[in-house]
Order: sequence, then structure tokens, then C-alpha cells
Amino acid sequence: MSGVLKPNPTMADVARAAQVHQTTVSLALRNHPSIPEATRARIAEIARGLGYRRNPYVSALMSSRRTGAGGKGARLGFLTVCEHRGQWREESPNYARLFDLMAARAAALGYGLEEFWYNEPGVSPARLRQILLHRGVRGVILCPLPGKQHELGFDFTDFAVVALRYTLRKPALDHVSIDYGAAMDLAINHLLATGHQRLAFASTTETDERVNHLSLGAYLARRHLAPRRFLAPQIEARWTSELFLRSLASLRPDALMVPGYRQYCRFAEWLKAAGKRLPEDLSLVTLDCRIGTDEAGVVQNLEGEATAAVDLVTSRVERAQFGIPSRSQVVLVEGNWRDGTLFQKRSRAHQ
Repeated sequence: MSGVLKPNPTMADVARAAQVHQTTVSLALRNHPSIPEATRARIAEIARGLGYRRNPYVSALMSSRRTGAGGKGARLGFLTVCEHRGQWREESPNYARLFDLMAARAAALGYGLEEFWYNEPGVSPARLRQILLHRGVRGVILCPLPGKQHELGFDFTDFAVVALRYTLRKPALDHVSIDYGAAMDLAINHLLATGHQRLAFASTTETDERVNHLSLGAYLARRHLAPRRFLAPQIEARWTSELFLRSLASLRPDALMVPGYRQYCRFAEWLKAAGKRLPEDLSLVTLDCRIGTDEAGVVQNLEGEATAAVDLVTSRVERAQFGIPSRSQVVLVEGNWRDGTLFQKRSRAHQ
């Protein structure tokens, strides 16, 4: 290997030179059996040629991972912020599934994933920090915050942290999220391609804020180009059946997009009670289908989101990149379309 060696080369440098993912480099340098022997030898040779040296903390971490029973030698923390322990799992089957997928991915990399409740009675944020460090947790994945909360007063100095979705605004951490803008575009494109002529979008101010206005922004961009086909978005602090039905009567859409399960169920109930035929008169679709339902709309790639979150936080841990990043990054994961029971093609396809 020729050229001037880079001072203090990182695992990312090795990955680029070997043209593989950083996780592959990490596994190869630990002689993990999931990586073919020839690949391990090639990556080790490239690492030696670059002058790569593993961080002392990382070496200790890898040792604990090898000796820890059941993959518990090293832990990742799943930090939840809710009124009671486990509330996130009860309220969102998608979050529960996402946790299970992250736990499986973490186990494949030699980590355990354990929930820690931020609002544990009698445990201050400072005490929780001590508990995490004592338990060997140096990587943290933050569950989406509840309601309108967008800030968390926790000292992340000694942790690699990834926040799920867009609810956390302060501090500015790395994020992994479903791609809300892409979900809107996917739904719009499918509706247009199946003959829908008058599209509408309805949400709440709280939901719009939680997704950082990305769904609304993508919708407004399309409306700017075709205002007759994309009707005025309906965003309300609190929907009532009377307000909702009055809004739709003035718009007369043949397709309505909503952000998630709660709006999907509530609006469908109101529409049917008012005598609206679904999907004959109106296709109702959601941008975030709930697992285990027959909703029409975008099914988010939870496995891709789980893998991205775990891979990002473990790569930070294994490079000893702790604390709030100087420049945060966002990893977006796109979903796929699904025809559900309240979706129906129109007789005239969009040209």
C-alpha cells in the first residue's frame, strides 16, 4: 500500500479502503464467524497497511462482549420518556416491533439492548447517567418523545446516541427516521397513477410538529405545481366530527391522506357514520400503516430503520465517538405502498 499514511486512521478509513461497511470492518477485526475468513484476512491486512490502531476503550469493550454471557457483555440502552414504564409499547405496536428488530440486530453484533425509563421514580437524570455507565452502556437509542416534548435535559457527554424520528430537537443528536417526505410522495404518486383527481391531506398540529412538518411540506410542494388537483391541507389542533365533515364537504376529494392509525380509524368512522361509501366515494390512506392492520397506504420499513439505528450507534461506540456530535446527521428510511381495504382505483387513470 503506497502513499502517505493518514495520522490516526479510523475504522471508517479502513472501510473505505476495503470498500465495505464499517460494521463489516468491526466484525472482521474481531474475527467474527459471520465474515468469511478470506474477507477477514483482507481487511486485517488493509488495516495494518493504513496503520489503524484500535481505541483502548474499544478493545476493552470487545473483550467484555466476547466474555459476556448471552451477548450481555456490552449493552445498548433504549431510553424511553413516558408517563409509565412500557407505555410506548402499549400505545404503538410499531414502536414495539421496532424495539424487537433493534434487539435482534444488536444481538447479531454482540450487544444486548435494554430499556431504561427516564422517568423512573426516585431516579434523577444524573443518577440515571451513573446507572448507565455502571451497567456498561455507552450507546443509547432514544425512543421518540411523547406529545409536544422536544427537549431532554440529559448529559450525553460519555455516550454515543441516536434519536429515533424527529421528536427530539435539543440537543442536536444523530437521528434515524422513516422518510416522511418520501412517504407523502409515494402516496401521492400512487393515487395519481390509479386515477384519483382531487387529493386532500388532513392532520393535527401536534402530529405535524412531531414530524417536523415534513409531510405537510412535501404536500404543499406538490400543491404549488397543481393547486386544482391538490386541495388545501386541513391541519387542526383538535378535530371534531362536525368540523371534519364540514371541511371535507367543501373540498370534495376523491382521496384523503392522513398521517397515521388514529386519524385513519377516527376519520373512517366519521365518514361512514355520515353515509360516505369507502372506498367507492373516497380512498382513505395513511402515511404510516400500523402492523397487523388492513390499512391502505405506506408500510414503513421498520427493519431498515432498526438496522440503521443500531449500526449507527454501534459504529459510534466502537470508534469511541461519544457526546453530542459537532454536526449531526439524519438517516432516512423509505417505506413501501400497500393497497388496503379503504383504497380503490378510479376509472380514469392519471395521464
